[in-house]
Amino acid sequence: MGFVKRIWAYLARTQPVPIRVLHLMVILLVVSQLITSNLVRLDQVGYGAAFSWGTWAHILPGLTLAAIMTIFVLVELFCRGLKDFYPYLWGNLAQLKSDVKQLARLKLPAAEPGGLPAVVQGLGLVLLCLTLLSGLAWYLLVQSNAGTAHAAVAVHEALTGLVVVYVIGHGGMGLLHMLLWLRSTKSVTTDAA
Repeated sequence: MGFVKRIWAYLARTQPVPIRVLHLMVILLVVSQLITSNLVRLDQVGYGAAFSWGTWAHILPGLTLAAIMTIFVLVELFCRGLKDFYPYLWGNLAQLKSDVKQLARLKLPAAEPGGLPAVVQGLGLVLLCLTLLSGLAWYLLVQSNAGTAHAAVAVHEALTGLVVVYVIGHGGMGLLHMLLWLRSTKSVTTDAA
């Protein structure tokens, strides 16, 4: 089975098809944004100035990501609810405490509602939304020749740094979970044979 098929099969354990499709689209677009961010030419940006091709290569997928991310967040919140991603807002810390104890014993916690993986995903949803909003604010401020455009890009760049950390952490943990799952399914298949 190919790597993409394995990822698809792993995600099928916890995500219905629409969420899997949106999740994979968000992953691809976020990675494209991180790559094209190095092509943005801030020295060519200003009221009435034409954006460089590299800047457009970042802006257009960013606008696409904003639309897909909005749908993704709405679908996730509709399907799972706020209490799944943000249980601490309701004082519900039981699953979080259990997950932290598992981590202390060097065991990865399973994805449970209100647990550490769900909370991390919820924080990622907020972080990506803030990053997209700051990018949109920067774009609109540049178009209106506002003097605060450079401040907006500084906020956008800082949030992007956090997105990089999130992608590495969340993606790394996801891959680790997937590899452990693949190993366990392989041993079950081998035992059954």
